[in-house]
Amino acid sequence: MRIVLVCATMLLLGTIAWAQESVVGELEPYVNVAELLPADVEVQGATQGFAVYGRYGFSMHDKGQCVVIDMRRREFVSTFVMEGNTGHCNNASFGVERATRRSPFPLLYVTECRGERACYVNDVTLTGSRLVQKIFYDGDEITGPADWVVDARNRRIYLYCTIGTLRWLKAFSLPALADSDASGEVHLKPSDAIASLPAGEVAIPQGSHIWGRYLFLPAGIPPRVTSLHTTDIISARRVSSIDLSHLGLEPEGVATRGRWLYLSFHTPRNVRANVIYRLRLTAGRR
Repeated sequence: MRIVLVCATMLLLGTIAWAQESVVGELEPYVNVAELLPADVEVQGATQGFAVYGRYGFSMHDKGQCVVIDMRRREFVSTFVMEGNTGHCNNASFGVERATRRSPFPLLYVTECRGERACYVNDVTLTGSRLVQKIFYDGDEITGPADWVVDARNRRIYLYCTIGTLRWLKAFSLPALADSDASGEVHLKPSDAIASLPAGEVAIPQGSHIWGRYLFLPAGIPPRVTSLHTTDIISARRVSSIDLSHLGLEPEGVATRGRWLYLSFHTPRNVRANVIYRLRLTAGRR
């Protein structure tokens, strides 16, 4: 049965106040990747999506470069260009399925964000990647580019998009590699959606990440207001909003590791300076 979450117009427009919940603690600096990079390592393209699996963080850059860091030791590991991906790489998240028994990581889902509304599905290692599937959304009701975010726990994939003037998330069952057609593609239709919920007022959406029932949505670009919004994906209620404007950085990717939420920033005019902050997760995943 199709499930559609419908919220009152006032919630959609963000005209009512929300109760601030203790989902994350204080923002604290964690690492500046520029300080980890060897001098001979070249980085091209602004910092974009960010995903973490185990001890390793995968920091995506515009046009497909990926910088891998050891999150535990705060050390540079490697860098490579994602196979077949010259997109904006606006968001990245790990799924559940592995391409082969020897794959060291689950599939990595990277948003193309260049107008095709495509998600590039990758079999990654610490030194390279292989493009194994492309996911597209074929509905014509959305406008502009769109992001993809995986809810690995519930085996869902969300399309983070704009319909009219409002931000929405449309949920689909996470396609398996076996669902690909002869071209290695999956084309999702509006009728394939199993849920739909409003993301509220989000100016200049950036990456996104799902942890339990909480959806984290960084937004904005300096010198305009930048924020980290938290939404409950069960009730579609905006839980909290943290102002990040004082940092003077552009929030990009967001990921969790253990009891920490990591927020990755792009530093204007310095593609090497990928500054990462973290916040302690203070709520349960539920």
